Amino acid sequence: MKNSGLTEKKMANKKFKKNENAIFLAYYKFRDCPTAKALAKCAGISRSTLYRHHKSPHSIPENYEKYILEIYSKRIKNFLKQGTTLKKIFFRKLVFIHNHHIIFTALFQGGRKDIVKDMLEIIKKPILSEWNYKNPEKLYKVYQNEVLGLIETWAEGGFKIDEIEIVLNDILYLNKSTPKHLSRFLEQS
Repeated sequence: MKNSGLTEKKMANKKFKKNENAIFLAYYKFRDCPTAKALAKCAGISRSTLYRHHKSPHSIPENYEKYILEIYSKRIKNFLKQGTTLKKIFFRKLVFIHNHHIIFTALFQGGRKDIVKDMLEIIKKPILSEWNYKNPEKLYKVYQNEVLGLIETWAEGGFKIDEIEIVLNDILYLNKSTPKHLSRFLEQS
């Protein structure tokens, strides 16, 4: 059996991508497909094709998380090497989410919202370098949850492109205000 899972190289293949789109839509549209046989039937593919793509039907969300993080990580690391500002990085993050909104919507509906926190981990160092606070780890955890909340709200509205600027401004406000407002709260607790 070939190595299952998603990669950019595999997704560049038109046939693979077509089958993967069918699997993805079947998995998230028909959550009552409990077996590989039923999922393959819903997707209109064979079980062997399903297993070439994923180890099991239950590994599909995890495979998508890994795939999305792999792509995002490569892109953001390139921007960081170029010395891109945090504002531009956050803008690109939001555009990335919008461009993959179907996947993010499905992951969010499946309760897999920590992907946003994982995406933030990739840019944690530049965020913390802007803050001058003696215990940034606690502060950063709160910040992660606040950013996740903003993106969850955006998700509830359908990841609309015209709301990117609003979400970006809210995130940038959090970047500036979090150390001031939350550091006092965290020191008291």
